[in-house]
Amino acid sequence: MKLIKLISFAAFVFLNANCIERAEAKTVLFHEQDADLTLQEIAESVLSQTLDSQIKTENKIYLKGEWPTEIKSTLIPSLVGVGRLIGSDQEATAFTTGAVINTISQIYLDHPEFQKTTLFTKIPDAVSMGISTFTRYQSDNSFNFYPPHDQEGVTVRRPIDMTLFPLWYGFTNIPNDADSTSVNYAAVLMNAILHNETLNIPDQTFKKFETFRDIKRNPMYYNRSENRKKTGAFMTWLYDEKNENMPRFFFASSKLGERIPFNKNDVDCVVNANIFKLKALAKKAELEGYAESCEMINDMIQKNEMATCGIYYPNTMNLAFSMATAEKAGDRCLIEDSKNKLIEIILKSQDTDGSWLNKDNFRSDRILTTAYAMYALLHFADVKDPVVNKALNHGLQYLLSVMKIKNGRVSWDKNNFFTATAIARSLVMWRSKAYTYSILSSVIFSMNQIKSEATAKDILRDYVYPVKKDDNVLQ
Repeated sequence: MKLIKLISFAAFVFLNANCIERAEAKTVLFHEQDADLTLQEIAESVLSQTLDSQIKTENKIYLKGEWPTEIKSTLIPSLVGVGRLIGSDQEATAFTTGAVINTISQIYLDHPEFQKTTLFTKIPDAVSMGISTFTRYQSDNSFNFYPPHDQEGVTVRRPIDMTLFPLWYGFTNIPNDADSTSVNYAAVLMNAILHNETLNIPDQTFKKFETFRDIKRNPMYYNRSENRKKTGAFMTWLYDEKNENMPRFFFASSKLGERIPFNKNDVDCVVNANIFKLKALAKKAELEGYAESCEMINDMIQKNEMATCGIYYPNTMNLAFSMATAEKAGDRCLIEDSKNKLIEIILKSQDTDGSWLNKDNFRSDRILTTAYAMYALLHFADVKDPVVNKALNHGLQYLLSVMKIKNGRVSWDKNNFFTATAIARSLVMWRSKAYTYSILSSVIFSMNQIKSEATAKDILRDYVYPVKKDDNVLQ
């Protein structure tokens, strides 16, 4: 096991043992009389709740149009003043809003048959309202993860509501990043598509991606442990790690300027996939570094490194999902061998209950991992292939088996979709009901095309509920 995983695992076992739980046998979570909802009705209920959870009135944390996020911390970080030990913090970030916009916009485009329905007509307006909140995160043709904050007359970046000791204020004064920039500009372009508008992304944005690449440098420790060195791929932070003005002391005051966490830029596979999507949507023909990044992504898939290649995305199936969304936008990075390998990995890793486990990561996150895996299969695989079809049906059975229904309203537990820096990769997590639900609704709308008019009761009729102990997971 690589050194960083050993360190993380030791910390996990030593200080978080009280958080480990074992799941009991799966049981049906809804009443039999409530199980007559069709897949279309379920998908509509989930999408409706996604739209309804958009902030309607500005408050001290969120702007009107944002989608809320919560940060769930664990014992280790909370003891040193990062996040609550009990409960969770709210987080304002355009990153969540951009991610939700990208998904619901794609749902709208994928299902023209529903575009005139009352529910779907709400999507373009919700997208526009979300886009309007991006201004406070934007500067210099790129985006920051955090909103600005005035600290004694100096503008700095940090969370608005997160429980955070002042010691950490400087640490969170981060520069703009390629991930927020690509996700949010992709959302801006999606908004333009939905409204039949023409919009160009500034050339300076793509120049930033080209400038901050993994060339002629020593890798960050996590990348080094994954043996990813001088890849030529795009890096996360749009900032020169050798800038002599960057504070090097981890706890230096925010007022001394922005800084990359732990002073070292990094390479994240999902960040690169998100850049691919923006490039495709913007119809950018050439982008220096794209070929090298593509080579890296294809190699990661061939070597089955999807579970660990995302520093900020500790989910086994996130790269598969992200590459599917990129290809839907027009990206052509993945070669056929990689697509076939990706499909093979997904099919072989399905669990006996139909779910997909977030393998090689501390948190199982089965609901979101299953949705990611099914999204990728629905895009990359032949859904008429008997093996693929069986896997999709079994995945759907799992999702419905852990779904709750009350008065026609469905619900699932929200899962983790983003994390803090590599050193806290599974200890401080971002969750969003809207994000989880938007992907679930996309998958279920697509499954409805395969199993039209089927009800939850129909689909679960032959489902066998496995009696098994789940993996140890950090809750």
